[in-house]
Amino acid sequence: MENICTNDEIVAILGHELGHWKLSHTLKNFVISQFSILISFFIFGQLMYNKEMFASFGFTHSTPIIIGLVIVFQAVLAPMNVVTAFLMTMLSRRFEFQADTFSRQLGFGEHLKTGLVKLQRSNLGDMDPDPWYSMYHYSHPPVVERIRAINNTMKKE
Repeated sequence: MENICTNDEIVAILGHELGHWKLSHTLKNFVISQFSILISFFIFGQLMYNKEMFASFGFTHSTPIIIGLVIVFQAVLAPMNVVTAFLMTMLSRRFEFQADTFSRQLGFGEHLKTGLVKLQRSNLGDMDPDPWYSMYHYSHPPVVERIRAINNTMKKE
């Protein structure tokens, strides 16, 4: 199998990308990220004059705002960022399945599967990585999972 996508595979992949647009995935991600930034700065605003926090980092006689910003974002918000990043990864993976379904509903299920395999091969990606590792680190589900989901929905029809 060669790595060059056919016109039908390109159209199937374009259908997937149009699914992201039709389902407002970009807008949803933008709103979530803006809300996350708002929460981060709200927390910083609550802590920027907290003398106990500065004293715990060795600033007993002053409250330097820039250092406070670094402290809040690196020490206080770090656990929240880990959880938020994982939730955003899970949401991104869900969006990928939804966009695949959109392309499949346009009639491009078979072409999408072969196109995804060709793209993964040309990018030298792992076709079937460890599920726990990929669940945490990969914003896109592995190709094997995506093909399995496409096959399952095609069988139901």
